[in-house]
Amino acid sequence: MANSHRSAETVGMKATNFQLVQMLRWSACLWAVCQLATVAAEPTAVQVVTAALDGSRQAVAGRLVVEARDGSLLVETATQQLEILAGNEIISRTTCPPAEPLSPRELGRLTLAELPAGFSLLTTRHYVICYDTSLGYARWSAALLEQLHQGFHAYFSRLGLPLKPVEQPLIVVIFSDRRAYEAAAAQEVGAASHSIVGYYNQLTNRITTFDITGLDSLQDGRTTSAGRAGLALLSSPKAAGLVATLVHEATHQLAFNAGLHRRLAPVPVWVSEGIATYFETPELTTTRGWRTIGGINRPRLDLIRQQFTPGLLDRIVASDEPFRNPDQALVAYAHAWATISYLVKLRRHEFGDYLAKLAEKPPLAADSAERRQHDFQAAFGCSPNDLEQPLLRYLATLPPRD
Repeated sequence: MANSHRSAETVGMKATNFQLVQMLRWSACLWAVCQLATVAAEPTAVQVVTAALDGSRQAVAGRLVVEARDGSLLVETATQQLEILAGNEIISRTTCPPAEPLSPRELGRLTLAELPAGFSLLTTRHYVICYDTSLGYARWSAALLEQLHQGFHAYFSRLGLPLKPVEQPLIVVIFSDRRAYEAAAAQEVGAASHSIVGYYNQLTNRITTFDITGLDSLQDGRTTSAGRAGLALLSSPKAAGLVATLVHEATHQLAFNAGLHRRLAPVPVWVSEGIATYFETPELTTTRGWRTIGGINRPRLDLIRQQFTPGLLDRIVASDEPFRNPDQALVAYAHAWATISYLVKLRRHEFGDYLAKLAEKPPLAADSAERRQHDFQAAFGCSPNDLEQPLLRYLATLPPRD
C-alpha cells in the first residue's frame, strides 16, 4: 500500500509539470501580443468589436483589465475568461455600464453550453461544478473544494495576509473518463492533454480534470452520497494522485482569485508552484482525503534529499527556466516546495510581506531576473544562495517517512 500511495503522488507531480510548461508557453505568447509595455487600466466596462483577417467580426464585452501601449486590450468577460484583443484588429470600442454579475446558475448554464452533452450542474457557496460523473462524486469534490477554500483564507489570514472574498463562484469541470477529458483538454493544452490529469487555466479561470481512479465511471450514475463516493474513491491506489491534483489546481485557482496573485501577472513560478505543492499533500485516512495545510509532502521531500542542487534556488528565483526543462522540472518543484515550507514555518512575516509585494504586480507586466532577485533580497535580507544552508538544516529536522 505504501508503494501504491507514493506512485500515485508521483503521477500527480508529473502531471502538474506538463500543465505548467504549457501555461508558460501561453504566457509567452500573450506577452508578445501586448508587447510587454502595458499600463494599468481603469476598472471600466467596455464593449469591443474586432475584425479578423478573414473578415469575421467578434464582439467582446467585459471589464477592461489592461490596455497596452499599442492599443491591445485585456478584457475579463462575465464568464471570468480573459480575452486578448490585438490593437490592429479593434475596429470599435465603447464604454458601457458594468454588467450585473451572473448568478451561479447563469454562470453554470453558460459553461454547460460549451461542454459535451450529458453534463450536469452543482452549485455551492463558492463553486460552480460542471460534471458528468455521479452526483455523489461531484458532491465529494465540492466538499473537498469548500474545505480547501475555508482553510486557504484562514491560513493566509494567520500569516497576516487577509485575502479578498472571491467575487464570483469558481468554475470546475469534471469529466468521468479520460478519453472525453483528453478530447476537451486538447483544445487548450494540445498534445499535453495525454500526459496531464488536471489543470488550472488562467485564461478561462477554470479547473478541468477527471476521475483518475476510474471507479466513478464504473458506477450506475445513481450514487448521490458524497461520503459513499469518497469511501470508494479513497480506497483506490490512485486516490493520492486524485486528491493531490484537485487540491493543487484548486489552490492555484484560489490564489489567482483571492488576491494572493493576479492572473497573468509575472508571479515567479517557484512561488505559485511552491504554494500549490505546500497545500496538496493528501490525508487518505480522512473522509475527504485532505485536511492539513503544510503537511510534509513526502515525494517532494524525498526528491530534494536525494537531489539537492546547489545554486538551483538562486536560478529559480531569477528565472522560470528550470521549470521549463523536463530534466530539471521535478527537482525544481521539490526545491520550490521546500523553500515555501521553510519560509512559512520559520520566516512567516517576511514571507507575508514578500507575497504582498508580488500581489501588486499587474497583469502582463514586464519582469527581469534583476527585479526578481531584488524583491527576494529586500524581503528576506539575503540572497537565495545564502538561504541554502538554513534550508538544509530545516529539511534535516523533518521526520523520515513512516
